[in-house]
Parts: sequence; C-alpha cells; structure tokens
Amino acid sequence: MSDALKFAFEILVVGALALPWLTVLNRMFPTRAGSGLHFDLSAVPGPAQTAVTVAVVVAFGYLLGSVVSRISRDVFNDELFGSLPTEDRIREAVYEDEYCTEHLVRNLSLPFKPDPGLAHKFGFCPGTVQMDTPERFEERVTDLFRLQESALLLQGQDKVDRLRQFYDQINILRGAALNGLILFALCAFGSLGTLRARWGERRALKALTFAPAGLVAAYGLYSLILNHYIHPSRSIYADPPLAETVLLLLGVGGLVVVSKAKEAAAYFRTCVVAAILTVVSFGAWWWTEVMYDIQVIHSQPRLAGQAPASVPTNPD
Repeated sequence: MSDALKFAFEILVVGALALPWLTVLNRMFPTRAGSGLHFDLSAVPGPAQTAVTVAVVVAFGYLLGSVVSRISRDVFNDELFGSLPTEDRIREAVYEDEYCTEHLVRNLSLPFKPDPGLAHKFGFCPGTVQMDTPERFEERVTDLFRLQESALLLQGQDKVDRLRQFYDQINILRGAALNGLILFALCAFGSLGTLRARWGERRALKALTFAPAGLVAAYGLYSLILNHYIHPSRSIYADPPLAETVLLLLGVGGLVVVSKAKEAAAYFRTCVVAAILTVVSFGAWWWTEVMYDIQVIHSQPRLAGQAPASVPTNPD
C-alpha cells in the first residue's frame, strides 16, 4: 500500500489541490441535507469501515488528480491564451538557445548528421535553407526531444532520478496552476454574484455581472468550433479539445454561479489569494520546464556522445 501511494504521490497531491475549489462550489450551492460529502457505509462491517473510507478517499483523490493532471497538460500546451508560454514554445526556445546559439550540436551524437562545414546550422535551426519554416523547426525539436528523453529513460531508474524529480514537479506545479485558475474563476464569479444581489433594482448593472462569464463561455465555444470543426487537426489525438471544453464549462458554470451565489462570503479575498498562487505556480512550472529540457539536453552528450573505443592498428 505504501509503495502504491509513493508511486502515485504527485497525482494525489494534484487531487488534494482541487479540494479548495470543490469546497467553494459546495458552499455556493449547499444541499438540504448538509454541506459536506457523505458515504453510506452501513453495509460495511464496523471494523472495516475505516479502511474502506481511506480506500474511497484515495481512489477519489487519484481519479481527480489524474483528470486534472491530464487536462492541465493540454490547457498549458494550447494556443488559446495568446502569447503565454506553452510547453512546446518553452522547449523550442530552449533548443534554439542551446543548439543554434551555444552550438551544443558539435558535441552531441544525433540521429541525423550535420554537414561538417555547417556543424552549428545543419538544417535544424530557423533561418537555414533546410529549415525555412517555424513548423519544421517545431517538428524537429519534438522529434529530437523524444529521442533524447527515451534514450535517458532507457538507462534505468537509478540514473534518471533527477529527471524524475523535475517531471514530478512539472505535474504538480502544472496541476496546481490549473486548480488555482479554476478557484480564481469561481471566486471571481462569486464576487460578481454578491454584487448582483446587492445592486437590487439596478438592472443594467446586474446584467453586466454576467458579461465576464458570458465572454469566457463564448470564447470557449468559438475556439471549439473553429479549431475542431472548421479547421480540425490531422489526427484525433494531436490536439484534443480539452482546453476549449474547460473554458466553456467555466463560462457556463460562471453564469450559474453569478445567478445563484447570493450569500455574502470572502470570495474577493479568496480570489486574490488564488490569483497570486496561480501566477506563482505558473511561473514555477515555466522554469521547471526549462530545467527539465536543459537536463535532457546536457545529459545526452554523456550518454550518447562518448568517443568510441580505439581500434588497434596492424603493426604490419
């Protein structure tokens, strides 16, 4: 049991970080029976109820953490948010700096060999004759990263502990940023709902409180239709519509929150705290992605760039 929890530790952490926004939702719409979640364990023998409760909580946490982790990877690698850094953009910037500026390629064994006279440009860097489009550079970076990462992982668990630590931190920080974003949105919509209840008969102002949630829902729906129906991806798994669906659900949920969350609560203070934590988590994820890519790049020369053993010459 302890080994299983150790293996799924980062998933459970991400699931636990979702509890704040689940709690906020529960308080916004309390049920008649109470404001908490309850499990009916009457059919379970008394001595086993504690163990069953722990198993249910762990299973629910793992399920929630797995969902948030997978969705967060797509959300923070989607182009919906303009010029914000994504996983692909960060990796492309790191590879361009390491290979095209620092010329690390001269010390690295590559699956495609550069021209000896153009060792620092070999058609990999943007601006060369062979690599004349950003799309081709992105494809080369993705292919090269996957080859290098796979070569490192094949060395065994004891040799990639540092890489594993960065990977776990990326999952936790990325999940924390998405959880913080959801908490921020819910509390912001809750604050608007509180203002709507206080404004009484001011219909114009009350209508404006629905505008932010409506814009989020409209942008999510527009992006979903544009990116996945009018201009669909070449393959169904290349760009799943998870980010667009999250925006659409947040917007629709925000409309409900604004109309129903009338009780005064500390939504604004929680909104500010959630915004700070989201920005901090996003920045930490950004830098950890950079460190992970650099670790992959600089570990590869030691693994694949070693000089071959010398062949003894024939004395005759």
